[in-house]
Amino acid sequence: MTEPRGAGGSVFVSNGGVRLHALDNGRRGAAAPPVVVVPGMGESAAEYGWLLDRLGEQRVHEHRSTGRRVVVVDLRGRGGSDAPASGYTWEDHVGDLGTVISALEVERPVLVAFSRGSSYALGHALAHPERVRGLVVGDYGARHVRPPDAVVERQLRAEIRGVPMIDRMADHAARAIFAESRDVPLWDRLSGLNFPVLVIRGGRRSTVVTDQVADQWRRALPAVEIETIPGAGHDLWSGDPDAYLAALVPFLDRLTDVGRDGAVSA
Repeated sequence: MTEPRGAGGSVFVSNGGVRLHALDNGRRGAAAPPVVVVPGMGESAAEYGWLLDRLGEQRVHEHRSTGRRVVVVDLRGRGGSDAPASGYTWEDHVGDLGTVISALEVERPVLVAFSRGSSYALGHALAHPERVRGLVVGDYGARHVRPPDAVVERQLRAEIRGVPMIDRMADHAARAIFAESRDVPLWDRLSGLNFPVLVIRGGRRSTVVTDQVADQWRRALPAVEIETIPGAGHDLWSGDPDAYLAALVPFLDRLTDVGRDGAVSA
């Protein structure tokens, strides 16, 4: 494992021989709960350097410092992580996330996920709820999705911030992620989550969490919080990062006051 150097230093860990890259601001022992960011399909940790910086910076909230440790994960096939020939199932990705959290000794983080990364964060949270302080789902339902073959090519050509997904990662890895996927419904398992959950969605028509999906979240998990960013679509932050932070940061600040037993500290 490589030690982080400064804000957003690169670190590497291994999961079954697959070398995984992450960015870590190295702020161990910070007062606020740590955050682990899980990017979406085709996204790299480097794209979330701005979020690492903003969430890790020292602020004063209710007379306390809220600087926090932040780790951003490159899952297999993305960014600085290895892109093996195979091994892209939902379980493989969930294992990557758990390996990074354990190897970097991130204690009870808040998982902040985006799009398809949300299903991996949910998988880790459901398997280890005692190791998670909170979960933020970025415009996604409680399921891992295997797209129909007829739409896979269209999804691979879809652009994320002006760059087609197929150009954002190795071609074989992008295709294997879909080929090795299967539908994994998670709605019926949400009652096992014993920590706060926030779903952030956009207000435009391109959002995944429509009003109907938002209602499904509320039925499956009555305590869920749902925040809508009016001007955003599925890409929640690139148009207005401050609007995204306005939805996210109050939730994180409230979790600073939540003790290990789930009770709010005085």
